[in-house]
Amino acid sequence: MAPVLILLATLTMLWWLLNRSARAHKQHFLLRNDRQGFMRELRLDEKTAVFDGSNIYHLGHKHGLDAQPLGEVVDLLRSQGYRIVCFFDANIFYTLGKHGAFSSGTRHSLAMLESIFGLKKNEIYIVPSGVQADKYILECLNYLPISFAVSNDRYRDYAHKYPSVMKDNLWRKGVKISGDEIRLLQHRI
Repeated sequence: MAPVLILLATLTMLWWLLNRSARAHKQHFLLRNDRQGFMRELRLDEKTAVFDGSNIYHLGHKHGLDAQPLGEVVDLLRSQGYRIVCFFDANIFYTLGKHGAFSSGTRHSLAMLESIFGLKKNEIYIVPSGVQADKYILECLNYLPISFAVSNDRYRDYAHKYPSVMKDNLWRKGVKISGDEIRLLQHRI
């Protein structure tokens, strides 16, 4: 009788593990790769600004302002009641280190990104290595009806896959830098 019970217990445990693994695999990639776990908390009735953090950082760096443009636009939109979601490519720590944002050998952490960009922990989403943030940004916009992207990327490679997201000119707002002035295009205060 004991060997039969052990066999049944083993089979039950195996069945449970396989089903758990299958459920995790079926989970949407936005939720599956959300290290901070805040994507589940996003509300459909909340107005949300979805940032292409790496894109806006590179724009700031190109103009000698580094993280300042991203931080200023985040502050502006947050003050207007927008929920902030900021996607970064996985190499953001490498890029920041290369640009001198922190000394080499410094341990990478979310706290660094919070400090550098003025973001909160539940606003930062670092996509997995080898994947562009573009797909994550557009998928997020696809599920959040009161949202727009903040990016200078036009996402042309994705137009066929996300036509409902990209149907008008209100889904994406660019950032323009002229001298020391940072402006969010197509946005009224």
